Amino acid sequence: MKIPSSEDNNNFTLLRNLLALAVVFGHFKLLSGTPAPAFPFNLADAAVDSFFVVSGYLITGSYERTRGLAPFYLRRLFRLYPLYACAVLVQTVVMMLLLPGGPFSAPHSTLRYLGFNLFFMNFAQYDIGGVLSGLPNPGINPSLWTLKIEIGFYLIVPVICAAVRQWRGWVLAAIFVASVAYDLVLSHLGHEVAAKQLPGQMQFFVVGMGLWMYGRQLRVHPGIAWAVCFAFLACWTFLSPIPAGVRPCVVGAFVYCFAVCLPASRLQFDMSYDIYLVHGPLIQTLLVLGLFSDSLAGLTGVVVAVLMIACVAERFVERPGNEFGRTLSARVGRRPARVVSSVA
Repeated sequence: MKIPSSEDNNNFTLLRNLLALAVVFGHFKLLSGTPAPAFPFNLADAAVDSFFVVSGYLITGSYERTRGLAPFYLRRLFRLYPLYACAVLVQTVVMMLLLPGGPFSAPHSTLRYLGFNLFFMNFAQYDIGGVLSGLPNPGINPSLWTLKIEIGFYLIVPVICAAVRQWRGWVLAAIFVASVAYDLVLSHLGHEVAAKQLPGQMQFFVVGMGLWMYGRQLRVHPGIAWAVCFAFLACWTFLSPIPAGVRPCVVGAFVYCFAVCLPASRLQFDMSYDIYLVHGPLIQTLLVLGLFSDSLAGLTGVVVAVLMIACVAERFVERPGNEFGRTLSARVGRRPARVVSSVA
């Protein structure tokens, strides 16, 4: 996918591709049953947190440049949903073929899976007919849980930006503190899954929003930026888990230093979303069929297959969806673009 020109002079595209591959490496071990993989397989959580910070940064910028709410939401919809819906449909077919009783032996479960997952409610049903129940992680695509959080963030971005125009950065600070408190309280009560949902993840999004609104003029020497990036990897490897509240700041420093402060790669081909969506079903299917190999050859095969499938998905699903969304957004948007960047 060709990235908009506003992103051409930084490393966000390279970063997103690398983050997606980090998730693939992590899930290669985690989905096969390795509870605490060592470096470089231990960075899946770090990559997801980084994706949330990146979203906060880039989606805020996208909202500022978009003429009206309808064009903004249309672009977000067609950026996210076509590939997501395609992935859900393909996953459904794969699981139907894996059913012991035949493809049509669990019609109620199949329809229920489609109904929930096409509306981002994968938490209501993770597979069809329990076909994945014997796996360490019995869900066809464990990455889908983040997408409903992304959707929730998209919905509230205009509200947060309006509040920032009125009360400036105090709004972001208040959301950050409330999000961290939510995370800490629910984690203390043993509700770790709930703690990872939208209120708890806002601590990452608002760090990205703050970096866009207030940090774009900040410049860090490339040598220091490299040191920050390596320190981030070391922290995640040797000091994990990083506490709530501190963690998004550490992730934000890494994202900003890598994406903005290092020499720009000018990479324009972004397969991160495709890689993120297709790798889980591939690994899970290999596990069900007994074809998974926890070896260098197995990892190489998975990565190569994921990249090949991602290329096809980007070319024939994601890119047309994006182009249609941009065209439709341009036709709908007629009002002058809002300017929020004056708070920077």
